Amino acid sequence: MEWTKETAFTKLQEIYNDKVMQDEKRRVFQQVHNHLQQHLDDLAVQSGLKEKAQEQLKFFKEYTFMPGDNLFQSMRYVFLIARGEKERDPEETRQHLNRIYRSLYQPAGLKNPYIPDSFWETPLGVACLVAEEGVDAVYPILDEVLEAERV
Repeated sequence: MEWTKETAFTKLQEIYNDKVMQDEKRRVFQQVHNHLQQHLDDLAVQSGLKEKAQEQLKFFKEYTFMPGDNLFQSMRYVFLIARGEKERDPEETRQHLNRIYRSLYQPAGLKNPYIPDSFWETPLGVACLVAEEGVDAVYPILDEVLEAERV
């Protein structure tokens, strides 16, 4: 198929429905939460989170919403761009992308995140690619989606 920006965004709107975005937020939340727990173990403070914080985290995971400026808001921002919403400010986009990359792929002691190739095949990775490089960067991925739908 010959993609245009309009047809690509239409397909991405179909793909990025509420369920997909919520499932991806839960997956990422679990990843970051596991990382946090491992670091608490590294610091020998396994019970470092108060009970109230543990309850809030369960609530955030269940409802995929966290008040304030945080990782969930950054994910929402890039998902909206992937669905065709206009970028408000390139600097704001860069801040959201940096938060996502840092939260998921910047190990302690490294200045820059190391992003594995497999990330770019996830719903969040594709949304980040659209936010960073534009929708035309994901035309090959959309071709793969169409091919998979035909099978």
